[in-house]
Amino acid sequence: MATTPSATRGDLIYFRDGGRIQIPATTEGRSIVVRLGGESYEFAAEDMEKRVPGQIPAEEWPARRAAVAKEPPSARFAAAWWALENGLVDEAAEELYAIHAVDPSHEPTRRMVAVLDDLKAPREDPDFGPFRKALGVSTKVARGPQVLLLHQHPDDEAAERVEFIGRIVTAYHLLFAGSGVPLTTPRRRLVLAWFADRADYRTFLMANDAQAFAPTRGYYHPTWNAVVIYDARSSDQQRGDRAAFAKRREELATLREGLEGLPAAGRLRIAIAGRRPQVVGKSDGRALADRLERDVRRGELLLEAERRAYDEGITAHEMVHLLSADGGLNPRHDAFPVWLQEGLAMQFEVVRGGRWAGIGQPHDIRLPDWRRIQPAPLLEPLLRDRGFGRGYSRDPYVEAWALVYFLRARRGDQFLKFLDLLRAPGVDLDFSQPRDAFRRAFGDDVAALELEWRQYLSTTKTPLELHEPHPPTPAETRSRD
Repeated sequence: MATTPSATRGDLIYFRDGGRIQIPATTEGRSIVVRLGGESYEFAAEDMEKRVPGQIPAEEWPARRAAVAKEPPSARFAAAWWALENGLVDEAAEELYAIHAVDPSHEPTRRMVAVLDDLKAPREDPDFGPFRKALGVSTKVARGPQVLLLHQHPDDEAAERVEFIGRIVTAYHLLFAGSGVPLTTPRRRLVLAWFADRADYRTFLMANDAQAFAPTRGYYHPTWNAVVIYDARSSDQQRGDRAAFAKRREELATLREGLEGLPAAGRLRIAIAGRRPQVVGKSDGRALADRLERDVRRGELLLEAERRAYDEGITAHEMVHLLSADGGLNPRHDAFPVWLQEGLAMQFEVVRGGRWAGIGQPHDIRLPDWRRIQPAPLLEPLLRDRGFGRGYSRDPYVEAWALVYFLRARRGDQFLKFLDLLRAPGVDLDFSQPRDAFRRAFGDDVAALELEWRQYLSTTKTPLELHEPHPPTPAETRSRD
């Protein structure tokens, strides 16, 4: 009998046997179904310890938009800005056009609409032949209006990644246009290479004077003016976890075969890795197999969500480096301190349940890493770029994310002033050290700012943390870096 999906949603999901995810869920008959990457994952209510509805910006947006529909442009602009910072790029664009039609003189909207109009025109390809050859592997080409992707993946995955990168490009330029920071939109398509295998990614870096970045997940290569990343499915952790799930499926197939041949009143002794041997009948054996099958799907769902969080997050991060160079935000390679370059790029990283969460969101990966740093981070060493310059090191990057996150959230106007001072200090100013520009923008009391920074981060929580039934287990907070 066909069932009609109900409107019941559980968008923050906490699994009883471990793991949590922020993703839309529907109740379909007796099952709870979530969908990710074209696949459906079906669970029973008993598999979940807690479900919290809401928390999906796309579903919240219509009510937000309706609430300000008759308000002045400034209120409507604030709603469009909320949409942009929550990853709703198309929704933000639609509202910006609507505001502009009513009030063409609203300056931030005018700038952002001009960017949207500019980005509609497809760019021409750059000369990517030498870079493609330097990759050392065979690649296919996928294109978007602003993006050229060299890849080794199925066409549907490549198209999805091109669309994702296009959203990042648009969001980046809208962010700075709305903030009054003039940038140049891409003149030619921006180039990114997506390796299927981590080993080929590392080989490319070793051969192109980027040995220090071999341990990274992605890299913006300034000489090639292109981004390179690898598929996280080729990492040791992902391969190991996927192999474990495949082995468990083999065990379950053997169990089901044994149950099929079992007489109605028969008993079967089963031994499954990680569980005590037990004797089951046909009915309870099938129930056990079903539960273990759902447990495998739970693991596969969480693993795929993690894979996308890293793959798409790193793609966004490295594209911001490319965009900053291409559009003139960072006018010289040494104009911005490294902590600022990396911290800004990390504001675009957050991906939740396979969906880009937007700009400047509490970071589900970086925030737990911040809490692990001992002793507590100091501001002065970070402002001097201590810990950078030798490839990727987790703690300095996490500190950089945390500082830019804090400055944008709590000192937004001063942060923009800081960017302006670094980009064009003026004829009467000479900031030989970025720290001088930092003090000019934020004041001389660095100790007080450091305290405010730490206090703000101490109260920052992700949506999953705000509603958690209990603190996460060590397995749920493991770091993959």
